[in-house]
Amino acid sequence: MASTLTSLLSYLLGCFSSAYYLVRWRTGEDVRLHGSGNAGATNAGRVLGKWAFVVALLGDAGKGALAVGLAGWLTGGDVWAVGLAMPAVIVGHIWPAQMKFRGGEGFATAIGALAALDIVLLAVVGGVALVVYLVSRKRSLAGVVALLLALPLTVYLGWPLGHQAGLLVVVLVMLWAFRRHIRSLFERRKVG
Repeated sequence: MASTLTSLLSYLLGCFSSAYYLVRWRTGEDVRLHGSGNAGATNAGRVLGKWAFVVALLGDAGKGALAVGLAGWLTGGDVWAVGLAMPAVIVGHIWPAQMKFRGGEGFATAIGALAALDIVLLAVVGGVALVVYLVSRKRSLAGVVALLLALPLTVYLGWPLGHQAGLLVVVLVMLWAFRRHIRSLFERRKVG
């Protein structure tokens, strides 16, 4: 029961899109009508400038961390409640009900959720992603490598099963959200 309530709370928290509301507040426009068409920090930066990118990034990462922290606090650290808060807040960001289920890609929200849960895992995965990006100059490739590396690392770090299950759902959801970018990686490779 606790897992269900905290998952619902996390989803609702995820629905608050920093980029969407920031651009709406500053311009009266829908950020999804610009650039990439999603409600993420990068698109907010395209519309309003670098400061908006930073604010939206911190807002979205903050809600990811807040969801995990609240789930732990409200349930006394229940492993399943905390584990399921991660995918719930990310799903809320990607498919927010009040925005007709069209939000961002969940990258910053996932970073915040992981930071709250295990900063060591985030540091290792982030470091590998940075190296992949510096070598390839492809953000999507770096993101996919980070996602695929995260799960085996949880076994090595001895994460409890509830946290591993939550991260598995996060990885599947993020791969689905990134499917267009993943497809473009393979298409470029065929052409090149």
